[in-house]
Amino acid sequence: MSSRLSEGLIQCMIRKMSKSYLVPAVKRAFQVIELLAKSDEGLTISDIHRTLKLPLSSAATILYTLEALGYLEREEATSRYTLGVRILSFSRKIADQLNIAGRCQVLLEELVHESALTGHLAVRLDGESMYVARVAAPGLLQVSSYVGMRWPVHASAVGKALLAFLPNEERSRLLKNLELRAVTSHTITSADALEAQFLKFRRVGYCWEISEGEVGVACIAAPVFGPDKEVIAAISLVGNTQQITKANLRKLGLLVRRYGELISAKLGGSAAPEHHTSKSPSTH
Repeated sequence: MSSRLSEGLIQCMIRKMSKSYLVPAVKRAFQVIELLAKSDEGLTISDIHRTLKLPLSSAATILYTLEALGYLEREEATSRYTLGVRILSFSRKIADQLNIAGRCQVLLEELVHESALTGHLAVRLDGESMYVARVAAPGLLQVSSYVGMRWPVHASAVGKALLAFLPNEERSRLLKNLELRAVTSHTITSADALEAQFLKFRRVGYCWEISEGEVGVACIAAPVFGPDKEVIAAISLVGNTQQITKANLRKLGLLVRRYGELISAKLGGSAAPEHHTSKSPSTH
């Protein structure tokens, strides 16, 4: 059996698993990490044993393993455990992602001022896109969204931007592991259809979706690139389907693409590696 087929079968099994298949040792390890994250002074093995009601032997095994891997540290004098540098390196990476929002706020505000539509900045989190910044459109007509809001990547323009401009192998791997469920009757649920759409998006340098994530709502997005030409975020405009139409799709797309390039430059990145065409896109 080929490694590709084996991987496909494994991923299929994982998707079908319910909570009853949770590995107890893994679950307990994360409970320990979450408990220590709430403690400023650290905790002893007895503290963890009592708080989580873990068998003492299980608590000791988990703590030893996490310490050996660098996720926890133990103070010799007090035998208290605290989070290790390896965990902190992850938190710094998350903080860096969130800091993107602060560095791009002014440009996002300018985009919203120029378009009169609500603007978002989003990053990819597992199989979803998550808004890390939002600037509301002027006026009474508002889109219901908030920082922290998450959408399936295949049903949102920001999600499509975060996927479409990835290297081919990475994008294919991610698509294989996604549950391409229908959010609305307009959602694209075929990996092949998405790949065909992504090719079109890469040619024009921006992405769009109309009623795929929410009926009556449309969105246009463009990728934000980091120093190594990797996609690190996506910027978007969102409005109702009377504000974003086939007639103004290209104009708004070019505007979002321009601001995506400005934000990329601000973050030390560069524009998309592929050349953009000047042809008007087809929404079909």
